[in-house]
Amino acid sequence: MALSTFFKAILVNGSYPGPALKLKVGECVDFVVINNLEVSTAVHFHGIRQKDTPYADGAAGLTQYPIPAGESYQYRWTADASGVYFYHAHYKGQVMDGLIGAIIIQAADDAVKPFDQISGVTPQDVEQLLAAETAVEPVFVSDWSRFTFDEFFAIEQAANIDSSCSDSFILNGHGAVYCPSAEFIAANSAPQVPVILNGSSLTAKGCMPPNNAIIQGARYNRTISAIPPGMYEVCTPTTGDNYTHTVDPSNGWAAFSFINSGGLALFRVSIDSHKLYVYEYNGNYITPQRVDQVNLLHGDRISFAVKLDQPAGNYQIRVANLGINQVISGFGVLSYAGAGTTALTGTPVFNYGGFNSTPIAIFNAARASPFPPESPAPTADRSFVFDLQKAPELPFSWAWTMNVEPYDHSLDDAEPLLFRDPASIPESELVLKTNTGEWVDLIIKVAGPLAQPHSIHKHANKFFVIGAGVGPFNFNSTEEAIAAGLKFNLDTPPYVDGYTSTPAERNSSWMVFRYQVNTPGTDSSSGASYSDVASSGIALYTDGSSSDTDPSATSSAGIALYTGAASSVVITQSTTLFGLVAAFLVLFV
Repeated sequence: MALSTFFKAILVNGSYPGPALKLKVGECVDFVVINNLEVSTAVHFHGIRQKDTPYADGAAGLTQYPIPAGESYQYRWTADASGVYFYHAHYKGQVMDGLIGAIIIQAADDAVKPFDQISGVTPQDVEQLLAAETAVEPVFVSDWSRFTFDEFFAIEQAANIDSSCSDSFILNGHGAVYCPSAEFIAANSAPQVPVILNGSSLTAKGCMPPNNAIIQGARYNRTISAIPPGMYEVCTPTTGDNYTHTVDPSNGWAAFSFINSGGLALFRVSIDSHKLYVYEYNGNYITPQRVDQVNLLHGDRISFAVKLDQPAGNYQIRVANLGINQVISGFGVLSYAGAGTTALTGTPVFNYGGFNSTPIAIFNAARASPFPPESPAPTADRSFVFDLQKAPELPFSWAWTMNVEPYDHSLDDAEPLLFRDPASIPESELVLKTNTGEWVDLIIKVAGPLAQPHSIHKHANKFFVIGAGVGPFNFNSTEEAIAAGLKFNLDTPPYVDGYTSTPAERNSSWMVFRYQVNTPGTDSSSGASYSDVASSGIALYTDGSSSDTDPSATSSAGIALYTGAASSVVITQSTTLFGLVAAFLVLFV
């Protein structure tokens, strides 16, 4: 097979995903990036609190210069909160090309954990659950395209489309391209799909066609001829292996942390014949939920335990698309030790398209109450309102904004805001200024008539999700909305670093986040998927002092040097071709 039939990926220390960084609360980390790419890069530590270390957040153009090709950069931060996080590229759209790896921070020995809150557990179960959490298995779920990010975005620009068509769903780098028949795709699609198609058909990859005005927006002029056949219409099956995790049933329980590191898709996840006991959501313990399915949205890390009480066998792990943009699934296997290569067994929760014929329990993120309970301040000191929409004044189908001004990712190469005098930073919709100690509300409204789900991730610290809903939000503050009768959760709302808006057909949606300013410096709040590169995002500038923030430590080449001994992790990036990497067995043809 010619090398041109393989596809490029960014590897970390020779593998995809990169090696997991396993820590304990309180440990200090030196994370060295040696950039062997031919282009610049930066690495963000998704969900890690950057108290007094804003220079280590990894946001190019905000907290650092990008790391030039052939150069290195040393990040230093402290693991001050337990949970599952991940590191990934934060330069343009490189995360879609494979620069990812897990960060697992174990809680302190005396930490209060939620496992005894699971209904019906015995003291033995609790001990087994604690052991399972210690050995938690991180599982990266990604949508994979035959096109690199740069190629993908160039096609979007040339055709003026907002593409969401993938080749494959992969789990920890394993999977295959499936090409079911048109009849199978139609039979496994959502009920509203025929209405949206209005007489046309899904593509060979199961995607909404790129000329659909409802999906793309009626007001945009598209150049369909600029789309290569391989993006939507041509589907070539492959025979890559599926991810398999073997468990010992004598352990009683196993724990997984599923991580959405993809650029486009939202996922449904289930394991045949097994209930999922969700105990951690986006870096925070929660009151456990017993469910059949979890919805894994952009940047989500959802940790759950599985009771190993089924007959020895091989049980399918199913990952289906959550949206209506494409009928597609990926698969893995939960294998009981001793099952060998026996045929798959068990009862599925949903079909290839992600739909079920009987009622099931689905993880409810809105009810993911922190454990132990935590609450925000009853009122906010200031509020910011954002309209998340496709830029009304721009003719680009792929451009999303928060308010009017889109975030241009050429700013990734600009002088970092962290290095600048606050007085010199011009006024902009993209820059919000706050004061240390304040409580701030971010009110985010997603425009209709087809309000797509949008994920918002806040860097440097977490926020409380005090409200979310479908319909217009015609208020400038939470207090105004409460006075008008809207309900908010100010007692035990989810406490997370990322959250996704509710999708709404023929309507708009909204969500309100409340956080306290306690990490002086610059951080960001980014929206939508990684593919929306010229889209929504804001920079949050906090007035305050940080003894560890020293812009003068940056050389003329833009490489900050921080010295000192700590737990050191060296990450080397390289670009290679699938098929030449033994650890990556999926061949996309």
